[in-house]
Amino acid sequence: MKRKLLPLIILSVFLTLPAGSQTVGVRGGLTLAKGSYKYSMVKQQTHFMPGFCTGLAVEFPLSEPLYLNSGFLFIKKGTKRHISDVDEKIPVRYLEIPVNIVYKFDFITWQLFGNAGLYTGIGLSAKSKRGDDVEKIEFGTDLGQFRRMDYGINLGAGIEIDNNVQFIVNYGYGFRDISRRYDERIKNRVLSFTVVYPLEELVYFIQSLY
Repeated sequence: MKRKLLPLIILSVFLTLPAGSQTVGVRGGLTLAKGSYKYSMVKQQTHFMPGFCTGLAVEFPLSEPLYLNSGFLFIKKGTKRHISDVDEKIPVRYLEIPVNIVYKFDFITWQLFGNAGLYTGIGLSAKSKRGDDVEKIEFGTDLGQFRRMDYGINLGAGIEIDNNVQFIVNYGYGFRDISRRYDERIKNRVLSFTVVYPLEELVYFIQSLY
């Protein structure tokens, strides 16, 4: 229950900040997860596993051209590997909270930017899918379970066009081994392509439909 309330708490904090001090936007897009996988300390080849992400992004001006970016994101991570002619997928869904420093500079009539920072993720669900067999993976401290918390770094770049609409490419590099299964090591790696659309502009657009 507490995990379900966390996004609402974060949103309420952002929205109660002084008007004009931040830009709030709806964020969503495509993810390509390719977590690293080791078994018995031997690294195995993994493959991209597509998914989606959605959430809110909040940007605070620091001193031009620097900004602080945060928010929350529901995101699919995990990994995919090939075993004996069968694909094994291990999708793990997180509530992720990033904190990034953004550097912006002018480009024609737009702005280009780069971002770098940290993230922490709270595991919401996990499973293993091998062929038609699906196994739910619990979070906890017992052997065979996954660690709920994940953390790592973000590196990204993008472009900001009219009305503060942003197109972002980001790579998340996880530091923590999320698996407690015997002799298994999994660390999250995910490439994402997202769009941030300002919440204020979205409200104006909806109102214009009436």
